[in-house]
Amino acid sequence: MGSRRSTIRGGRLGGAPGSEVDRGGVVEPRRQVSYWCHAGHESRPAFALHVELPQTWACQVCGQPAGPEQDAPPPRERMAGGPPKTPFEFLMMRRTMAEGDELLEEALAKLREDRTARGRVR
Repeated sequence: MGSRRSTIRGGRLGGAPGSEVDRGGVVEPRRQVSYWCHAGHESRPAFALHVELPQTWACQVCGQPAGPEQDAPPPRERMAGGPPKTPFEFLMMRRTMAEGDELLEEALAKLREDRTARGRVR
């Protein structure tokens, strides 16, 4: 093989290259653009110089739409179905309190039975 070197380089999940140059190529010239959301958060994504800038960008803090004008950000988006549900709310969508109590009693009885079988009665 002579002076030719073969290496395998590790990468990130997804395989997308980062901002570093790892193969000796030139990185496209970039510009950072500020976008502001309704809450006043600033996001600064980097874009190649030759691309057309998007009118909105998802805020990196709250996920709401952000625009290039700080004084006139885009309106907030309503979340479909309201705010995110907690695990307890998802549980209550599937079970009633009576069913939950019954399942809890079954689980406790099984636990007590297993402990008794092992000789660990408390």
